[in-house]
Parts: sequence; structure tokens; C-alpha cells
Amino acid sequence: MAVPAPHRVDAHAELRGASMSRFHWMLTGVVLLITIFDGYDTLNASYVIHYVVKPWGLSHSQTGFLVSAGLIGFAVGALAHGPIADRYGRRPVLVGALFLAGAGSLLTAVLANSFVSFIALRGFTGLGLGVLMPLGTAYINEFAPDAARSRMVSIAQSGYAFGGVFASGVGIWLTPAHGWQILYWVGGASVPLAIALWWLLPESVEYLAMRDRQTEAIAALRRIRRDRVYEGAALAEPRHERARTGEIVRSLLSWRYQRTTIILWICAFMVLFDIYGLAGWMPTLMEARGSGFGESFSFGALLQIGGIAGGLCVALLDDGGRADLRRGMIGLQVVSVAAVILVALVDTTVTNMILVLVAGFGIIGGQFVLNNLCARSYPTNMRGTGVGAMFGVGRVGGILGPYVGGWLLGWFDGNNAVLFYAVAIAAAVAALSMFALGGQKSAVPVPAEQSA
Repeated sequence: MAVPAPHRVDAHAELRGASMSRFHWMLTGVVLLITIFDGYDTLNASYVIHYVVKPWGLSHSQTGFLVSAGLIGFAVGALAHGPIADRYGRRPVLVGALFLAGAGSLLTAVLANSFVSFIALRGFTGLGLGVLMPLGTAYINEFAPDAARSRMVSIAQSGYAFGGVFASGVGIWLTPAHGWQILYWVGGASVPLAIALWWLLPESVEYLAMRDRQTEAIAALRRIRRDRVYEGAALAEPRHERARTGEIVRSLLSWRYQRTTIILWICAFMVLFDIYGLAGWMPTLMEARGSGFGESFSFGALLQIGGIAGGLCVALLDDGGRADLRRGMIGLQVVSVAAVILVALVDTTVTNMILVLVAGFGIIGGQFVLNNLCARSYPTNMRGTGVGAMFGVGRVGGILGPYVGGWLLGWFDGNNAVLFYAVAIAAAVAALSMFALGGQKSAVPVPAEQSA
């Protein structure tokens, strides 16, 4: 039976106190779909390498840049979208970015016929892709109830890893018959999805409350909290005041958030260096170790599947109160250090498969945990900017990962163990950066929702 809401409704408390409902599952599924396209389009460049290295006459470093070129656009998109989403809303920016990414993918399929044209179009596509994961994470955090917050966010983010698996499948099964361009024709399916989501996705209730859009916010709460009656109710004063873009950006490095922000940036840089360094080179490395075409491409899928398991494992522990996100992040990075060192030292098909799966558990699972941790570290009025800034800095690591990997392979005459050692060092630095947050009971060093 529905009960009356208070005359003055605290939107944040209403959202956090909700039970999981069909609305929450719908929203989780939608963001999961969005992040599938993010992961798919981000990681599919590694499956282009096999087809273009010889025709385009690429060196090791150029091959690495082929993978990381899109991440330049990613970094710009991640950094630029936050203030826009914090001022104009999550929904239009998220849907617009999805549309832009799909359009860029279609243009790549049609127009990319050389090294220069490919990297230019990947950079353009990255402007949209760079928005999807950070804004999707911030967006779903603003709807997630406390009772299932980590699980809901982790499931939604796991679309990134499913997208990577999907890219591997398209690379294995479709590119031999249709060429590498089929990877980007498939990526263009995000265009009709974006058009559909324009009508389906709601705006963030907390954003509406912050903008004093009372009618829309109450209507959204009715959709989410079917156990409440909001007749005659009005929103309480928002917890966070609106701010100008410059004020939001300066807040990230203010005394309250400076330590948290810098540590998150360091960790994101290292984790994304690892993800793109490994994902970009994994099929090529395993082919060099003697794996066949299909088998070498399958290692990219194993990396992503391990990431899904790692993110969900920490999410369940966090929701159950048995561990927090910070400790979970440290544990995942320690696991990944051990796994990639063993991959460098041991070279058999079975051990490679098991260890790559475990490496994905720690590295990609760690990225999902870090995204969630970052979204919880900032209040509503700067959440989009905070998550976007972390991703923007992290994407620099992502750009360097494949490029440095290619440079190391060239310098050490193709000895692929050196790339795994570089990944292990970066993962160790990520773990140490999480230690620097301290031993608070909360995963978030500054309880942002209470203190802002």
C-alpha cells in the first residue's frame, strides 16, 4: 500500500531509500546497452591490426597508435562533457554522445582507407565514446538505491566488457568474410539506439531538483517510488547549489577534494594504461606466441569476461558490507600484478588462457570499481565533471598504453614479456595509490553527499 510522502520531499533520500524495481532494472539494462557500444567500439581497433599492418606498412609504434588514436578523442570527450552535463543535464549529453559515436563508426567503415584517415576518424568517434562510460556511471549512480547500489552500477558498467567480448566475436567470425570494416558497420547500430533512448531515458531526478524543475522531478519520483503518494508534495531545498563551470572545475582541486581527486587520477591513468596496453596488443602477442587466428583473438574476450567477474565480485562484497570499494580495488590490482607476471614467465596455451582471465578479473574489474568509487566521491552538482575529469586523465594512460607497448616491443626486438612487466608495474602503482586514500570505513574519503 502506498504511503504519503512528506510535504517537503528530499529527492536524494527518496532515491536512496527506494527498493529495486522494474524501473531500476530497466535503467540498468539501458546503461548496460550504452556501455556495450562503448566497450565494443573502444576495443575493436585491436582486431583491425591483423588486416592493415602490411598493406599500410606500419611500424610497431604506428600500430600501437592505430589502437590508441581514438583515445585522444576519448580524453577530450571525457574532459569536456562533465561541465556541460552538470549544467544542461545528463540525458541530452549521454544520448547525443551515443549518436555521435555511432555516426563516427559508420564514417570509419566508409571512409577509412589509410593510416591517416583511420586515426582521424577514430579521434572523431572518440569524442562521443569518451562520454559514455563516465557519464553513464554518474547517471546511474544518481538513481541507484542504497540497498543495491554497487550491484546496479557494476552490472550497468559490465556492458563495457560484454562489448569487448562482442568485438572479439565479430573479429573472429565476420572479419574474415567481410573485412575489418564490418566492425564499424556493426558499431553504427548505436545511432538507432540513441534515437530510441531520446524518448525512453528520464533526466536525473537530483539534477532536476538542483535546477528547481519541481514538476518534472516529482513526476520522475512517482515513476520510481510506487510505494509513495506525492500529491501536494514539493521538493525540499536541494543539497547542492548550482555553480558555474569554472567553480565546479576549481572545486575538484579545492582543499576538500584535492587529495581524493589526485589519487583517483593517478589510479585511473595506471589502470587505463593497462587495459588498453593489454587489450590493444593481446591478439598480436598471442599470435606471436603460436596461437592461431581465432584462438589469439579469443584472448581479448577472456580478458573482458574476467573483468565482469571482478567488478561484480567487489560489488557484492560492498553491498553486503563485507568490504568497501577501496579495499576491493587494492585486492584486484594485487591479483592482476601476480597474473601478468606469470603470463610473462609461463607460455603454454592453458596457462595463458587462465592467467589472462585472472588479469582481466583484476585490471578491468578494477576499472569498474574505480568508476563507482569516483562517482560516489563527488556531490551531484560536480559529479559529472569529477568522473569526466578522472576519465580524461585516465585516457592519457590509455593513449600511452598501446603506444608504449609498441615502442617496448620494437626496442626489445619483439620480446613480449616486457609488455607484461610494464603492465604489472602500472597495476602495482594503482594499488599503492589506493592505499594513499587511508583506512576509512567508507570507500569514499570525503562523504560527499553529506559534506558538500
